[in-house]
Amino acid sequence: MPGKAIAQKESLNTISWSVAAQLPAAAGMSKQLGLAGVFTGVSNNALLIAGGSNFADGAMPWQGGKKQHFDDIYVLAKNAAGRFDWLKPVKTFCLKQKTAYGASTTVNDGVVCVGGETEDATGSEQAFMMRWDAVRQEVMFTNLPPVPVPLANACMTSIDQVIYLIGGESEGKPTAQCFTLNLADKNALWQALPPLPIAMSHSVALTQSNGKYPCVYVIGGRSSTASGISTLHNSTFCYDPEYKKWIRLKNVGDGLHTTNISAATGVARGTSDIILIGGDKGDVFHRIETYNSLIAHAQNNEEKQRIQREKIELLNHHPGFSKDVYIYNTVANSWRKLGVLPFYGQVTTTAVKWGNEIFIPGGEIKPGTRTPAVTRGKFNTK
Repeated sequence: MPGKAIAQKESLNTISWSVAAQLPAAAGMSKQLGLAGVFTGVSNNALLIAGGSNFADGAMPWQGGKKQHFDDIYVLAKNAAGRFDWLKPVKTFCLKQKTAYGASTTVNDGVVCVGGETEDATGSEQAFMMRWDAVRQEVMFTNLPPVPVPLANACMTSIDQVIYLIGGESEGKPTAQCFTLNLADKNALWQALPPLPIAMSHSVALTQSNGKYPCVYVIGGRSSTASGISTLHNSTFCYDPEYKKWIRLKNVGDGLHTTNISAATGVARGTSDIILIGGDKGDVFHRIETYNSLIAHAQNNEEKQRIQREKIELLNHHPGFSKDVYIYNTVANSWRKLGVLPFYGQVTTTAVKWGNEIFIPGGEIKPGTRTPAVTRGKFNTK
């Protein structure tokens, strides 16, 4: 069949990975240590990157390093020669407040940004759109209705002008709440959707067709628990906007074995593929949490110090986050492994589709260690 031949010819074979650019140093700083939890998306053919956090003194958190939140805005554009340049906005260099671990998604008019952890709170109700004005060389902002609950580490996607905000953490606990906002309705407020089947944060949300119409896919995630040992998930959920319900699909894996995954990134490709990139599979994460629990329940100071030394040894020799890249087909409801990254996986960031390429700005590559790299992935077909 001609249609079948075309589909086979255009099937994805590999992704070529490189570094498009390095984030410049923040204002007043000599070096960029990298940022996790940025808002990011494409507006008027420029990649916007804003906010985020790192340990600006260079010390790891277990060495007494203090997490710092940022409000800087970076604008990356491609020049006529195909190289990338950092543009400087004329006036607006900063967000209204220092924020990290919010959710963002690209729409026609700009980049919608919601929630996030601030210097003073574990979650925020803020919602706004940022847009790059190429004529004015300026980042423009539009306030959106605040979300009903303060959130951080949620995931978000959109179908046309309708925004879908899913899960996350509210007041320090995982939530199953989901909300939607129709940007086409100027008087619209956030509306509740049926809750996720699992209360969880650090998931990936993407829009892709189920073979008939666009749906929302939510992949992986984790749920903190009272014990201090989080539950990691290998789930694939689909929210069907026609039937207004969640459907559980095949678990994440290589086709033979499933894998838990949280804080990964992903993009939709073509008419039915989802690319899942990197993430934390939880093996070392659980060991760290177990050490924390043992330290909290140590019988004496000597035992506490011994366990603390073992934990620090593990952290100092962390192998880095997952390099695996998976592909999911929404029509076949099937997962397979596509390949591996040539460098550490980036977690607690968002992958962005810019043109027909993938861009992943910053993120963590090991506990406490950020990267300033803006990674670029180019699709290769066979």
